[in-house]
Amino acid sequence: MDTPSEAWLSDPQMLRAMAHPLRLRILGSLRVDGPATSAILARRLGTDSGQTSHHLRFLARYGFVEDDPAKGRGARGRERWWRAAHEATRWSDTAAGPEGAEVGRAMDGAVRRMWDDAVGAYWSQVSRDEWSAQWRAVAGGGDGVLRTTPERLEQLRSDIWNLIRDADNPDAGEGSETVFVVFQAYPYQTGAK
Repeated sequence: MDTPSEAWLSDPQMLRAMAHPLRLRILGSLRVDGPATSAILARRLGTDSGQTSHHLRFLARYGFVEDDPAKGRGARGRERWWRAAHEATRWSDTAAGPEGAEVGRAMDGAVRRMWDDAVGAYWSQVSRDEWSAQWRAVAGGGDGVLRTTPERLEQLRSDIWNLIRDADNPDAGEGSETVFVVFQAYPYQTGAK
């Protein structure tokens, strides 16, 4: 995809609008599953094409999705194919002004619920023995704590995103799967100093 790699959300209105669960799922599906019409997205997401169409227009207004010229308009010229305009989305509450913490929390909450759903789906698939032992051995999460500066944390974030991009191999072939990687880094203060 010849697109900028990241979209930055900094406007409070935009953050609030993107915190909508269906908009997040639509954007995620276009990134993971590829271009689609509103009808295809409705089937993928278990909703109706009227809802997906409405939210697609909204996402397009803010530049998160765009027409996919490779797909055209279909045989009868009526289908509108959409694709994600960016590979990733980042947001910061600092640029969102006085209501930044409120909208940042709303966005984080909506995205975390979406990630939780994806992890839950993985564990449901594991319980049905749908993943090989090899995939189960490498899948998982973890956490760690480090002491650093804002500048070094930004460098770490950049390095991690570069590692993710470098590891992406759309032509990996047989045995390859789509993998989602979640990265969070927040400063933490204990109750006592």
